Amino acid sequence: MNHATTTRLLTTLLAIASVWVFATSAAAQRLLDRDEVVELNGVEVTEELGNAVPLDATFTDHNGETVVFGDYFDSETPVVLVMVYYQCPVVCPTVLTQLTNSLNELDYTAGDDYRVLVVSFDHDETTTMALGERTKFLDAYNKGDQPEARAGIAFHTGDVLNIRRLVNSIGFNFNPTDNGDYAHPISLMILSPDGQVSRYMYGFDYPPQELKLSLLDASEGKIAASFGDRLLHFCYQFDPNAGVYSLQAFRVMQIGAILTVILIAIGLTLLFMGERVRRRRYLEQQSKNTDSDPNTTSGKYAGANTGHVS
Repeated sequence: MNHATTTRLLTTLLAIASVWVFATSAAAQRLLDRDEVVELNGVEVTEELGNAVPLDATFTDHNGETVVFGDYFDSETPVVLVMVYYQCPVVCPTVLTQLTNSLNELDYTAGDDYRVLVVSFDHDETTTMALGERTKFLDAYNKGDQPEARAGIAFHTGDVLNIRRLVNSIGFNFNPTDNGDYAHPISLMILSPDGQVSRYMYGFDYPPQELKLSLLDASEGKIAASFGDRLLHFCYQFDPNAGVYSLQAFRVMQIGAILTVILIAIGLTLLFMGERVRRRRYLEQQSKNTDSDPNTTSGKYAGANTGHVS
């Protein structure tokens, strides 16, 4: 087996092994579902899967510049959308911290493979607040000093009309409380590169594997960085009842069958090549024996010719 064939085979086996490792870790992790989030914070998300966010809506980014929301969507890069309010005492800072921790576990880079858009649903909040929260986010993100990451993470404020259009499109509800805070869902949304709602993730825990699969799904596998990522995207499907990605046995069987065919083909090829090598060596040895044996016909002729010359 030559080096290139060995490398390809090992790569395939390692990729399949990574799928099973994912299955083991994912089985121990479960995201909160929508009802559990309602119990925690009293406000629910009305899931609007497949709905498009308002691409013509305008917001003010952390630099104080007016941006059109649609400019963030390029038909290739999925988006993590987080609705918060910057003066939130506990919930929103925790959501952002946990999201950063999860992003730090991914082998993807913000700006290259996905974008993070954070929008305040409190129309009274300011650009200064957005800039301060973004600075903290970038400081915690382990690739936050890279230019592409800084370009791919943006914090926003907005007016009542544009905020309402955005939250309505994603089914995100919030209510003011008597103490001046807000009751709101504990969730974030994964948007497709065209701006459609692809997945909701609830609670404070965003397992990196779940987040990776959500981004792969939203991009239809376009951001897969390795053969292992492609296998994950192929073998796992989101189970809305369980709230997690589950391994699809039929697809794993398909891969197993393909791998079996490949191994058989490699084995037969090696046997065929080995037989050819053995046959060539046998013929070469026979030729040498014939040339060196004086009792062979060619040897007699050679001796007769030599005697005639002398």
